[in-house]
Amino acid sequence: MLILFFILAFLISWTVTFYIRKWAIAKRMLDKPNERSSHKRITPLGGGVAIVVSWYLCVVLLAIFCPEMMPVRLFAALLPGILLALVGIRDDVKQMSPWTRLIVQLVSVGLSLFILGGVNEIDFGTFTWNCPVVINLLVFLLLVWFVNLFNFYDGIDGNLGSEAIAISLMSVMLIPNSPLILFVACVGGFLVWNWQKAKIFMGDAGSTFIGFVFGVFAVYFQDWPSDGSHMPIPLILWVLICIVAIFDTTFTLLRRIVYKENVLKPHKNQLFQRLVLSGFSHQQTVFVQQGMNLIVAAGVWFVFHNKEYMLPVVLGFVAFFCVYAYWVERRYPFVRQNKG
Repeated sequence: MLILFFILAFLISWTVTFYIRKWAIAKRMLDKPNERSSHKRITPLGGGVAIVVSWYLCVVLLAIFCPEMMPVRLFAALLPGILLALVGIRDDVKQMSPWTRLIVQLVSVGLSLFILGGVNEIDFGTFTWNCPVVINLLVFLLLVWFVNLFNFYDGIDGNLGSEAIAISLMSVMLIPNSPLILFVACVGGFLVWNWQKAKIFMGDAGSTFIGFVFGVFAVYFQDWPSDGSHMPIPLILWVLICIVAIFDTTFTLLRRIVYKENVLKPHKNQLFQRLVLSGFSHQQTVFVQQGMNLIVAAGVWFVFHNKEYMLPVVLGFVAFFCVYAYWVERRYPFVRQNKG
């Protein structure tokens, strides 16, 4: 039955993307290239709607036919993502205030974290940190950052879609009956249209939604019941699973803050964007990202079965990505913007 759901999700995502593209062209919902863009031709927006529609269909089907994969608590925690997606669609049609979007993100994330019961402790492998009030505040901020960092990571053809599939597959590698196996199909149907040269872009409706979904599962898998054959995924390990996107976006944001730039102003200083500017095609850049994900997957598998090495491995990967950032810097240096 799961195979049938997978095929259905892929086909619906592909089909909805097809019709959204036609509608976006008719309604002039287009992304026009500018000096901050990584593309050179006018492209329709809103393809992320297909991911949202096909995913919630999967959520309902799993809740009905496979409740062990989609328990009521998880089902309810995913529902606030609808609000986030609706605001994303509205922002794709006509740009909204960043503060309005932030308020919606705070509400959506807060509701989901409340439904999931929050996080009482964080496992670091060799020790556990127990301070629920501080931990839940930090997790809340982390989930809001997840929503935004995946939005920032959507800058070239096929990049975010490929990353979302890689993250989902890593979760399935650790927990075979992870609902995210169907998220692979939902994103894959859209990715067919978004691969270089993209015929449609994801837009905020999809990019922020992807960050929200992964944030919800980060908390949910933290409390995944251990029955001998399955074990929880510690929050720190989930950060490692998402580290390719997390490092690129967080490193760039911190650097912009240090340079006192307006972080709300569009730019082309993400590591993957600078790889494109250095001469890589969008497709080649995506392959570089996914090559690193293969290395990350090996580290994730090792840490999942040897949790006492969690912190050293995570720190080792941070060092690895610092070397990667240095390599990108040598190919195409960071371009500082004027303040304001």
